[in-house]
Amino acid sequence: MIRRLCVWLVICVLSLPAMAMAQELASPKVAIVEAQILIDKGEIVNAIELLKNANQQFPGNDILLILYGDALYENKQMALAEQAYMQALEINPLSPTAAKRIEVIRAISNASVSEKAQQLEELTLDKLFDLLAMALAFALGTVMSKYLRKFSDWNFMRRSRKLFLKGDYDDFVDLLEIQLSTNELKPLRKSIEFMQQHMAHEEINRMLNRYVNTEDNLHTLTRMVRLSYEAGYHKD
Repeated sequence: MIRRLCVWLVICVLSLPAMAMAQELASPKVAIVEAQILIDKGEIVNAIELLKNANQQFPGNDILLILYGDALYENKQMALAEQAYMQALEINPLSPTAAKRIEVIRAISNASVSEKAQQLEELTLDKLFDLLAMALAFALGTVMSKYLRKFSDWNFMRRSRKLFLKGDYDDFVDLLEIQLSTNELKPLRKSIEFMQQHMAHEEINRMLNRYVNTEDNLHTLTRMVRLSYEAGYHKD
């Protein structure tokens, strides 16, 4: 009997917030204050439920709709948040708050779409060149191996320079180490010359010290950079 009573009390206590949100609110001002308290405490789901109930009880209140949009925004429900702000703007077309919130959401959405489109475009171009190289290998075999090799070297150089110019030095140095491990010394020297056209000697050494994976590779690459400068490939 005592155990059942304890369970009943626990259920009642846990149900209090939901019961409070389900009951009628005294006024829009009370709803705004209670919702703001919940948002400040980080109880976003409870705030959403309270504001949903409040907007049903007090339709046509642009402040409640804006606050509802804010709670949805905090809960990463961007589309629903924008709908709430749009409803607030229909009620009060002069509301700068609702208009600004909509502007922010659309700016975030456009930035996300643009970034994804750029990443897809770069990925597509890289894959296209890789597939072209593979297609040439199958089609030409050993007959055109010399020209295929030139194309592969050009494609490798194109990708490495693209990484360098984007500031993706970690992946760029990985490609240098690949050239070094496969004894591709001529393309490697071209990569070093390209670095020296865009970066001072000290900056190159700092980059290599930071990103090269092994001491042997670091020693070899820094030595090649130094010899290249001594040979006169660096900028005056």
